[in-house]
Amino acid sequence: MSKQRNLTISTLYRVLICLIVSFTAFSCSLEEKPLSEATPDMLYNTPNGIRDGVNGVYSVLRDLYGSQQGFTLTTFGTDLFMHGKDGGYKSMDLYSTELDPSLSYLYDVWSRCYRAINGANAVLERVDAVDIPDKLKDQYRAEVRFLRAHFYYWLTLQFGDVVWTDKETKGVITDAGRTPKTEIWQHMKEDTQFAVDHLDWTPAAYGRVSRGAALHQLAAVLLLLGENAAAAQAAEQVIDEGPYGLLDSYASVFDYNNQENKEIVFAVQYTKEVLNNGSGNQGHAFFTPAYDQFAGLARDVNQGGRPYARFRPTPFFIGLFEENDTRFDVTFRRHWFYNNPATLPAGKAIGDTVVWEIAPGVFSTTAPNGVNMHWGIKKHDDPTRASVQDLAGFRDFFVYRLSETYLLAAEGYLLAGNPVKSAEYLNAVRRRASKPGTSLEPVDAADINLDIVLDERARELGGEEKRWMDLARTGKLVERVKRYNANGASNIADYHAIRPIPQQQLDLSTGEFPQNTGY
Repeated sequence: MSKQRNLTISTLYRVLICLIVSFTAFSCSLEEKPLSEATPDMLYNTPNGIRDGVNGVYSVLRDLYGSQQGFTLTTFGTDLFMHGKDGGYKSMDLYSTELDPSLSYLYDVWSRCYRAINGANAVLERVDAVDIPDKLKDQYRAEVRFLRAHFYYWLTLQFGDVVWTDKETKGVITDAGRTPKTEIWQHMKEDTQFAVDHLDWTPAAYGRVSRGAALHQLAAVLLLLGENAAAAQAAEQVIDEGPYGLLDSYASVFDYNNQENKEIVFAVQYTKEVLNNGSGNQGHAFFTPAYDQFAGLARDVNQGGRPYARFRPTPFFIGLFEENDTRFDVTFRRHWFYNNPATLPAGKAIGDTVVWEIAPGVFSTTAPNGVNMHWGIKKHDDPTRASVQDLAGFRDFFVYRLSETYLLAAEGYLLAGNPVKSAEYLNAVRRRASKPGTSLEPVDAADINLDIVLDERARELGGEEKRWMDLARTGKLVERVKRYNANGASNIADYHAIRPIPQQQLDLSTGEFPQNTGY
């Protein structure tokens, strides 16, 4: 399939987004607006207006997937990643007192999710009045209801009880209260089930929501609700009935030239059309250490690119892989190669493997994994950027992969009391991960538990914006950080399992809007 995109953010869409979702769901502004400025009523009264409104809701996914805010709120402070050398927001890894309501990334994610939700509600309230075929209306409804539930997944996992709304915000609202997250999860279930019922297995265009994506999301929502058998069955339906399949090798999943493959259930699209790529997928930078500060090395798009040095893998994550697990080499960058003649050490040649002093008098071609130099993650590599300095990458962000669907089935069956089926789905993922001619030891049904499922999710999905919310939703965050993350172990407390409500939201609220306990 061509990389020509059917869901790009054109200049029109960017303008549209600003117009239709310029208000967050619950904020106020005294800024004067020109009477001639376009309004939702003007924009949403034609078929093209509705189409563009739907695309505008999709576009906000880029603020979560591939952005520094999205990575920060899902990667720091887990059993898999600690902070690197550079950057801010280290309090999210340390669980120090600086992790407070004033952190701007909290409000960034909060406000952008509500902007998307408001855009979805605007489409839903207006689509009936527009002359569009009924089937297309149902498709649009299904897509934005799926997306509304998706943004609420982020909000409820990050912040707990938040504001539920299924109405477009048309004016200033300052007295909205918090809705119990369990009630919101029921709404999310209804929204996602609607998408399952009204979408086809083959999406209207690549990058749009399909029945498979909706079933995958339904499985995740049902796990939140404790409807574990139903969650497993939803995941099983994707596997058994959908047009998907596990690729023969894990490496093929992340092959830059093979992004539109049969394992991808839902992806956020980026494009080489620079004007339509927004800020791009920047994941290639955040896991890359400051390798260019060492002798014989210069920035190189083939060795990690521009180093932002935000996240480094924990020793636990590195040690989680068996020797014949192919995911280890696909995931970690631990070798670098001399490429800078100006600072080349004596006796070394361009292209030689870098030799590191990993301890006084101890040398290795495997890089150290400390604060000043650490291992990188290769899943988000993007060697096609014109310059190593470019942050706006072109790689799609895989939100749902079929291997995760298998692991959702494994988790659902485990929690539903069926360890045999649970082990069956988990071992399918492990079989694919083994090196040719070998096999990873299968997990026995008598031994499988939630920690084993989480360990497998780590090997399969590490670094893909899953982990913090996985640990929070399973009640394992505090336990696992204490055990496996030396940075956060001494400070993390039970209340850290949800984030503080952003201070900006509290300041704009005139009604009762309590802060989360502990902050």
